[in-house]
Amino acid sequence: MGKCSPGVVLLLAIVLACGASFAARAAEAVRIIFDTDMDSDCDDAAALAILHALADKGEAEILATMCSATHPFSAPCTDAINTYYGRPDLPIGVPKGPPAHKPRSRYAEQIAKEFPNDVPRGDATPDATTLYRKLLAAQPDKAVVIVTVGDVTNLRYLLESQPDGLSPLTGRDLAARKVKHWVCMGTRYPADRDPGRWGNFKPDPESTVRAVAAWPTLITFTGGGEFADSLASGKRLTELPKDNPVRRVYELYFGGEAKNRHSADPIAVLVAVRGTGAPWKLVTEGHNHIFPNGTHEWREAPNNPLHQYISALEEDRTARQVAGEIEALMAAPPRRKPDPPAGDRGVRR
Repeated sequence: MGKCSPGVVLLLAIVLACGASFAARAAEAVRIIFDTDMDSDCDDAAALAILHALADKGEAEILATMCSATHPFSAPCTDAINTYYGRPDLPIGVPKGPPAHKPRSRYAEQIAKEFPNDVPRGDATPDATTLYRKLLAAQPDKAVVIVTVGDVTNLRYLLESQPDGLSPLTGRDLAARKVKHWVCMGTRYPADRDPGRWGNFKPDPESTVRAVAAWPTLITFTGGGEFADSLASGKRLTELPKDNPVRRVYELYFGGEAKNRHSADPIAVLVAVRGTGAPWKLVTEGHNHIFPNGTHEWREAPNNPLHQYISALEEDRTARQVAGEIEALMAAPPRRKPDPPAGDRGVRR
């Protein structure tokens, strides 16, 4: 073979470098199970939009989008968002135990009626525990990150599940083997002792207590309150096409035009995919003590090496910068938008 010209050599180098870069990014994609209530607040929808944007960038691989709420339209609403972002076949499961509370929503039913979706409804919706076991059993060891931005009911039932045809392991052992990190958006830090104030730990406090106590791998807690308020996002959704279901969620939530809302759930997704480093400050000493009513406080002793929480931004990052990054991901157009799924139960606006 003759010698290649310098230009050809340079072109080959660029192609090889791009291929290596793509392979590295694909290998680094974080395997995510997203678990949401998708009923009470609008930032669940924003968090899911951000997760799809990160998957489009090659940073995440979405394994499933579970629903922890028993609202009959939470799963169809979630499926409508998945469909818009080009992933209409993502698995969705719901808890099959007795409902811990009666959820209400300003948007879930309307989104399910206005946008294409085909997730089975009611009793036909897949059981989240079975789906968790099936998905985890198929993954490599320590490969999965779970991010919860709603009740933790599904994780409680997973931990209490027994060996079956999907896996010879108990749910706790399955989580210990397959999950490397649980990112839990849960109320305010360092403490929330007000039982009357909304927080993800309170609708199903028994599940919160059991899941946090029994969870066998690292938990990073993220929260709402003043910290999430300082990173408020959502107003840019008014710039998006009217057929964007996340824009519509915010419109329905606010009863008109989309406005800024706290970024509690988006923060959790960013931590789950990009890790606990910059731009976050992390507290690693102590443990999260959950009270029976779902309130909690961070206690400095004894130390639990599996507990940590995001407390603030690092000093060289401003809230405006980080909120801008959150909104840019939230507003990113889908990489691909397929035809509506077969058997579509929604209608286009």
